[in-house]
Amino acid sequence: MKKINKELLSNLTVLYVEDEEMIRDEICYFFKKYVKNFHVAKNGLEGLDSYLEYKPDLIITDIQMPKMNGLEMLKKIENKNIPVIITTAYSDIDYFLKAIELNVNKFVIKPIDLMELVFAIQDCVISDHMQDKLFEKENLLRIVDENVLISITDSKGNIIDASHAFCEFVEYTKDELIGKSHSILKHEDTPSHFYEKMWEKITSGNVFKSEIRNRKKNGDIYWANLTITPVFKEDKIVNFTAIRQDITSAKKLELLSIEDDLTKLYNRRYFNKIIDKEIRRVKRDNSILSLLTLDIDYFKKYNDTYGHPQGDKALIEVARVLKESTLRATDYSFRMGGEEFSIIFSGVEIEESLHYSQEIVKKIESLHLEHTTNIASKYLTISAGLIVLNSDELDSVESLYKYSDEALYEAKVKGRNQVVLSKNSK
Repeated sequence: MKKINKELLSNLTVLYVEDEEMIRDEICYFFKKYVKNFHVAKNGLEGLDSYLEYKPDLIITDIQMPKMNGLEMLKKIENKNIPVIITTAYSDIDYFLKAIELNVNKFVIKPIDLMELVFAIQDCVISDHMQDKLFEKENLLRIVDENVLISITDSKGNIIDASHAFCEFVEYTKDELIGKSHSILKHEDTPSHFYEKMWEKITSGNVFKSEIRNRKKNGDIYWANLTITPVFKEDKIVNFTAIRQDITSAKKLELLSIEDDLTKLYNRRYFNKIIDKEIRRVKRDNSILSLLTLDIDYFKKYNDTYGHPQGDKALIEVARVLKESTLRATDYSFRMGGEEFSIIFSGVEIEESLHYSQEIVKKIESLHLEHTTNIASKYLTISAGLIVLNSDELDSVESLYKYSDEALYEAKVKGRNQVVLSKNSK
């Protein structure tokens, strides 16, 4: 078992560069017990000044920092033989790959294990071990393979390599992935325009960053922050490197707060957030905003006739139609409560908005869910109210909702199973 070499540590001069105050204070407090000459800096610029002042035997630095990051600082330090320990999070992997090209002796992942950092320092400064072979480029690449969700495709999008970590995460073997496209992982609800935008960006030589929802081999859904970087050779794109950070747990917590548990549509709480955001966006873009409010016709009678379990199934079926009808990035569908739903969409003129809404009404009746107590049809139907306003006419959330609700009431008075366009639409 390794032990702390107090004598060795006490004779060192160490420079520690970290912008997060809480982490910096914790590390400093711990090492002051062992390293008398332990100096700290808040960013790369301060680190350069401290390096010149204290001439440290070793540098410990974070990567991402304001003013100057850790990699930029290391490039400016003339002594390329000084041992360097990098502390970073997995989310810094883009920077980490660049760090492989620098004189990095050790790589310590956050949250920092204090004893691991102590032993890393000792390994770096023990005589004849300044270039610890275990942590040269090959080992850093091994760390990438074992810990980073990375895949590489050719210029046509066919997978040509994938890290061990990525294969384990998606539960495919490397042999199963090689030669395939990433569509093998595609979630069925991801709209085609997402991929069109992605290909447009990366084939023009730019880095593409986005959240993405995919499926593992066993069907489980996962969410990831995705970064795709084009790789050039002689000014020509030869392949693409995709790096992911798993955010599934955080996304599930987020969805719990904004998603209706039964239908998996967004809930009323999220409606209140999105409607404000969309009004601001439409005003900024000088565009058009539409709000469609709809109710299932005679839903209480439906529950009384067929029972609440069947009523829940009907709500799920209606929600499925709404979800399939809102695939654009600026389309949102909500369950507002009970049998009431809403759709927010934008950039569509009055006539087209009305046609779109009428098609939804037809699709619901076309489900052919028997509803014998529905006066409007022998099937389950909806009534809907639509308001369409250009940016100059948008006033408030309250007036928008009021106009669509009044139109919904009119649709019910007129016999249900229809959509009525608010007379306030402009």
